[in-house]
Amino acid sequence: MDQVKFGAELLNRLMTHLCEQMDGCPGVGLSVWPGAQQLRSVGVAGELDQAQLDAGEGPLVVASRDERQTSGPIGDLHVVAVPGSWGDSGPVVLTVYLDHAPQLADFKAIEEMEPLVAHAASVVEFCAGETLRADQMVKMVQHRRYIEQAKGLVMGARPSAPGEAFELLVRASQHANVKLRDVATALVLTVGGTLEDSAEEVVTPPSAAHEVAKRLWSALKS
Repeated sequence: MDQVKFGAELLNRLMTHLCEQMDGCPGVGLSVWPGAQQLRSVGVAGELDQAQLDAGEGPLVVASRDERQTSGPIGDLHVVAVPGSWGDSGPVVLTVYLDHAPQLADFKAIEEMEPLVAHAASVVEFCAGETLRADQMVKMVQHRRYIEQAKGLVMGARPSAPGEAFELLVRASQHANVKLRDVATALVLTVGGTLEDSAEEVVTPPSAAHEVAKRLWSALKS
């Protein structure tokens, strides 16, 4: 029980820290699919996340469905919803509520904290005995890392902002109906030939993802 409390406290502190370090942030939430369940929330996120889950619409739902970062208005606030891949079942989504339209500094702060929050969430689930869920969340962080590496490759090949590089990857994956995490992993493999932390639990992307990655890289280098 002490381990469970420690993990939960770690997650709460990270989410609270993210909320406090950002100007005009009244809430931060974390939800997971399948089942559309809240894992943790700080401030107004509990109520606002649940309202979107109940209605089946809003930036949180769009981010989970399309597996892409989404932002938009929620009443008098704005929300940034950042998904991370979670096995083959669905994503976990971090929501950050702001009293202003998100700025570059806001996106940067969220991007830096999201992997830490995901790691802490996996600790909570592991300590609670949800071993399968913990393993899935660790893979989520791993997939997220490959997405970041793929973004870096795109930015290096064609000067662009991180958000633009991410959207390019999203469009390529959606156009071919291939999961974003698979396209990102395949692109890292296409360019580098291997993964930094290649391990037996890393699922090899399907051939379709490799084809998308090859076409994308060829277009970027042309």
